[in-house]
Amino acid sequence: MPCIFVYDGSFQGLLTTLHMLREVREDPEDIRAEGSALQESLLAETVYVHTDIERAESLSADIYERISPRALRNVFNAFLSEMDGAEYHVYRYLHLGWEQGTDVDARLGDEHVHAVHRMSRCTGREAHRMRGFLRFRQLDSGAYYAPLQSRCNVLYKVARYFVGRLGDQDWIIHDLDREQAAFCVGGELAFCDLPGFDPRFSGEEELCQELWRMYFKTIAVSERRNSRLQKSCMPKKYWHILIEEPGVSRSIDT
Repeated sequence: MPCIFVYDGSFQGLLTTLHMLREVREDPEDIRAEGSALQESLLAETVYVHTDIERAESLSADIYERISPRALRNVFNAFLSEMDGAEYHVYRYLHLGWEQGTDVDARLGDEHVHAVHRMSRCTGREAHRMRGFLRFRQLDSGAYYAPLQSRCNVLYKVARYFVGRLGDQDWIIHDLDREQAAFCVGGELAFCDLPGFDPRFSGEEELCQELWRMYFKTIAVSERRNSRLQKSCMPKKYWHILIEEPGVSRSIDT
């Protein structure tokens, strides 16, 4: 009987599931994260997979060495995309990868390779945008806080980037949709759930934000405003996490 494999939603859990499937050489009906909408099937059995870190690390090393580092990066990015069906596409992508080795990424005619590449690019674009759109605000504790909202789960990638850039500061990056946060304290990075967090900003921060908004409005030249280009470079869905007001401009007196 075909099976639907359910894992705990972590990347290690997905790798554990893929390792198990490789061992038993069984094609799954589907692979789903626990808590996601499971499609009921009278012809499929549900199998819950317990995360095994050793199995996960073993599979990760095998992908890196026997297929390619790029393949491992594609698998991770596809997982972070959180797109529907990502897990099954990853499974089929790796199944072909064990046969083709490094050539798997050249098989763009394969629907699963194409899907994994598309999801990986989506995650990469989202992470790149968030690195530029994040705005840190000083909390009354002295640490810095930045809200994040993105289609893909890019908190880990963005946090790793800012450890290198702002590792000498204490900061929090808060994923509002997933209610998770990355903390950097003394150069050490940690992650945790953070539901219902209400940031309290310092008095100096309120003044800095107002000055930044004034500066942003002042340098904008209304006669040269190009709303379409602005929304292309800085999509409107991200405006609410910014301090400045992208839709506002005024003329400069000459």
